[in-house]
Amino acid sequence: MKTYQIKLTVGSGTLTPFQADTIFGHLCWVVAHNEGDEKLQEFIQPFKEGNPPFIITDGLPTDLLPKPLSAEVFAEPDKRKDIKNIEFVTLDEFNSIRKGEKFEPRRGISPLNYRTTPHSRINRLTWSTLAEAGVYSLEEFFAPYISVYLKVFVETWYDRIINLFYELSKIGYGRKKSIGQGQFKVTEVKEFDFGKINNADGFVTLANFCPKENEPTEGLYKILVKYGKLGEEFTFCGNPFKRPLVMIKSGSVFKTNKSPNEFYGRMVRDITPAKPEVVQYAYAFALPIMYPKL
Repeated sequence: MKTYQIKLTVGSGTLTPFQADTIFGHLCWVVAHNEGDEKLQEFIQPFKEGNPPFIITDGLPTDLLPKPLSAEVFAEPDKRKDIKNIEFVTLDEFNSIRKGEKFEPRRGISPLNYRTTPHSRINRLTWSTLAEAGVYSLEEFFAPYISVYLKVFVETWYDRIINLFYELSKIGYGRKKSIGQGQFKVTEVKEFDFGKINNADGFVTLANFCPKENEPTEGLYKILVKYGKLGEEFTFCGNPFKRPLVMIKSGSVFKTNKSPNEFYGRMVRDITPAKPEVVQYAYAFALPIMYPKL
């Protein structure tokens, strides 16, 4: 197994967060459009069987990583409030938290910049803005570059995955990519080492995920409810909306009582009524951590 860092230089504002399940979905559409449905099913099958040939993280700004939620436990009581407001940490800070060391909160500039832009709904009869609810706003975010980390368990898949990212860069990512949003280039791919943690008894996830039965339940975690939507030509299937999905958020920490696995989670089935064959990526990109003794 090898780990890689893929750097994406984003050349425009982005409306869709770089989350692992959404990135994976985009890669699947690249396979479907370039190679056909049969190859797509071959691509997805090992993930459905619980033996993913690779897993990915959420897209993370610059070289920062999500703050493990155990950081608040490993801090002085008077500093825990400040730590709650920190979303991302450096690799050194990340590894310090993984080792169970005291975490000193820092004050810095957010790596993400947000901008709200106005848009118009057009009356197709008059070709002018609608009189009512004709103007709406969308929030874009910007970052110098985004890092996606990749664990490859089957070596022969490496070239294919990287090629898929290059192919995706020709199309764009997320909402309104057809008018210039979510444009990026793959600027660097390199092997990456997060560092080892001796005697780890837990894991921290770098991707939102859905645990499967019999996986660890004791942890420090946050959840999000994802209201997904089908993409590309499936948008026009009549009901493109997915069922609400509760996911464990990136940065959550779980106790394993032993050396953790390389990944947890699963593919979620029956996610949308209109397309029962659709599945959703929900694997945790797990890294070893010292679980706090509460």
